[in-house]
Formats: sequence, structure tokens, C-alpha cells
Amino acid sequence: MKPLDIDADRRVVGPFELLARLGAGGMGVAYLARRIPLEGLPDEMAAAYRLVESDDGEADPARLVVVKMIQPHLLDEPQARERFAREVDAVRAVVSDRVPALRAADPEAGEPWFAMDYIAGPSLQTLVKESGPLAVGPYAALGLALVDALRAIHGTKLLHRDLKPSNVVLGPDGPVVLDFGLAVLSERQSSQALTRTGDRMGTRPYMPVEQLRDTKHVEAPADVYALGATLFFALTGRPPYPVMPLMSPPKWDGVGLAFLPLLAQVLVAGPSQRPDLDGVQESLFTLLADAGLTLEAAVQQLQDRIAASGLTPRLTPHALVDHADPAVRELAQKAVDEGAAPDAPWAEDDPGFYGLVDTDEIERAADAADGPGGPGGYTPTLVDPEPAPGPADLAPPAPRAEPGDGPPPVPTSYRLPAPRPEEQDAVEPEGTAPSAPQAPPRAAQRVAARLRERYAHRGDL
Repeated sequence: MKPLDIDADRRVVGPFELLARLGAGGMGVAYLARRIPLEGLPDEMAAAYRLVESDDGEADPARLVVVKMIQPHLLDEPQARERFAREVDAVRAVVSDRVPALRAADPEAGEPWFAMDYIAGPSLQTLVKESGPLAVGPYAALGLALVDALRAIHGTKLLHRDLKPSNVVLGPDGPVVLDFGLAVLSERQSSQALTRTGDRMGTRPYMPVEQLRDTKHVEAPADVYALGATLFFALTGRPPYPVMPLMSPPKWDGVGLAFLPLLAQVLVAGPSQRPDLDGVQESLFTLLADAGLTLEAAVQQLQDRIAASGLTPRLTPHALVDHADPAVRELAQKAVDEGAAPDAPWAEDDPGFYGLVDTDEIERAADAADGPGGPGGYTPTLVDPEPAPGPADLAPPAPRAEPGDGPPPVPTSYRLPAPRPEEQDAVEPEGTAPSAPQAPPRAAQRVAARLRERYAHRGDL
């Protein structure tokens, strides 16, 4: 956890105040952040952010989140943006205590981001490297938690494809699986898939042979292998193979006899030879029974081990307070009051709110396919991308405000669009024809085109 770089890092992203930099990977940068309780947040802005409140319907300003943003050098790459958006969809789809909950997102913003619950604890990688391998109880508790996580992920027809020790955080409520950057639908064979046949994506020391050969066509046994490789690390402090998976068995140095029955079944080259998650769970319960331990005792041993390690990250003093920085909140509130937002979801060149795909629109399309006219009889209720200019488009521009007409702009710690002019109540003289409607924003035109393209490829329409 590092302080923010005032020259490179933003202070506000959506309705969140960034507090510290947690780290960066190949695709994203992660920040510790806190929700800013803003007043009068318009419904459309909340929709653009996909805000998810707590069960009681009120935001918890004390809840810390992790805000993940796409790497700046990838902003101009459509495939990177699409993969980031799919990661957001994957985190949203999986509902489990073993996966952090999604709190908000704007994957179509100029600088895409999403926020998920912050899990206070060390990674499995850090725990084992700093304080040594796990004993039977903590090992079995870890394994059963990872089984629960993968069962929830696979239950939504997703594969993780990058389970490894650094993606497992040992929080106060047990292990949690992070990083869905390579998550993918398990039953897809789409020509539009981001991963091509023959692509090799993931972390080689923790992936099976079939994923090394072709990431696109792996199935659930690949995640089971990664679970076994992660458990192997928990016992030895190293992956099964130092560079990449091999057809031959790994070296079992440091693996006790009690652990061999499970790991020897999982860490095999043939996917069909591996047990499923139920089989892994049964082997772990057998291991507990042979050691004379209950699951409750094993879970407690794991928690005691984490607490004794002293490796839970220490929060900065600024992150320990239960409210947002007053200056940051004032600037963010001012942006909302002026009809803007910290990341400008309504900016004309930012898809933001208008870039959202309305799922009700999709359902109406499906219903229309079964109604009069049959397939192809539905027309999306969105305008054409290039509407013909009307009289309003030919009218002379409104005069600009001269300097000194209003208060000077307030400097902010983030980029803000210019405040929208206040709308005046216009009364048209009697007998005049109503003016033609204004052309919709370009972002709305773009999403209309995307919707039409998607409908054109739907077999049921």
C-alpha cells in the first residue's frame, strides 16, 4: 500500500475518494478507496455508476473498497476495454462470500473503473513466503474455501483461469478469490471471443498443460488443477513446476504423505483424470477426519495463523477515518450540483450513461420476436446514428458569456467538464411552429449502432 502520486493518480473516481495505491498488474491499477456520500445524485448518474447499496438501502461511508482502473497505456485498445468490461460482468455475476462484492462500476467511461469490497488480509503468497507452509488444519480450511469459491464461479457458467496464491486473500471471514481478468464463459465457442485458439494466457506455473496449449478451450478441470497447484504452494512455498506444467509428475519434496492422495489426483496432465470439486471436497474432509479435526477447528486454526503472522496490511491514518476528506467531498458535491460528475459520465465524447445497454430493451426485442411480424419485426427505440439536420441545428449559436459574468472556476483534483448552462424556461410565442428536436448525443448514437449490430447477430430475432 503506497501513497497516491499527486502527479499521476486521481483523487476522485466516480463517487469514490481514492486513498492509497494498492498495486498494478498487466491490465489494471488498484486503489484503496472510500465512498463519498453525495446529496442529490441523479438517478441517471447512479445508473451510470451501477451503484449497489447495502441491504438496508443506505450507503455505508465507512466501507472501504478497491477501485480498479484500466492501465492508461491500454485506454486506446478496444480489446483491453472489452476484457475489462467482461471482468466487471464476471465479478457482478458471482455472488459468494468467497468473492468480493461489486459495489459500483463504469466500464464505458473515458477511464474505465469498478469498485469492489476491500478484503483486509494478506495474500496466500505473502503468508506462506513470510511465515512458512500451512499445517493440516489451515490447509484443509483453505482448500474447502477455494472449493466453495470455484463452485460459485462455475455455477454462473464462468471459469476463473488464473487461480494462484497471489489471487487468494486471507480476510477476516476466510479466504477470498480475486482477479477475474481472465474469467470466461465455460460454454462459449464464439467467434467473437477475446481469447483466440492457441492463445496462452494465465500464470504458467499454476496452469495445466491444456491451458498452456490453448487457453480458449479449457473447461472446469483447468480451475481444479489450479486449485491443486495453489494447495501445493501452501505446503511447499513453491509451484508444482518452476516454469510451466509438464506431462511428468512434479517433485513431491516437502509434501507429507497425508496430502499425497489428493494432490497426486489433481496435478495430472489429463483433464478427465482429475476429480471434480465434489471429489476435492471429499478428500479434504477425509484429511480433516484422519487428523481428528472438525471444520470449525480448522477454520479457527487458519484465522489464528493469519493473526499471528502480523501480515494484515496496515491502513493509512487517512483511511481509518469514517468519512471522506471534506475538501474532496465539497468538490465532488459541487460537480453533482452543477450537473457534472468526477469522471464526467455525461460528457459528449464519453459513452458513460448513454453507453449502457438496456437489458429491458433486449427483453422487449425477444418478446417482439414472438409477436406479430415474427423475427426481424422489432425496431429498437433508439434514433439512427446520423439524423438529418433540423432547423434547430441551423440556428445561430447562443452568445458566449463574457469574462467576469460569473464566479471564477474552482480548481479541482480531477478533470471536470465545464458546467452545463442553466436551462431557461422558454415560452414560444403563440402561432409559431414548435422547434425540431435536438439531435441526441453522439454517445447515444454510437450505442444505438452497437445495439443494432447485436440484434443483427441474434438468431432468435
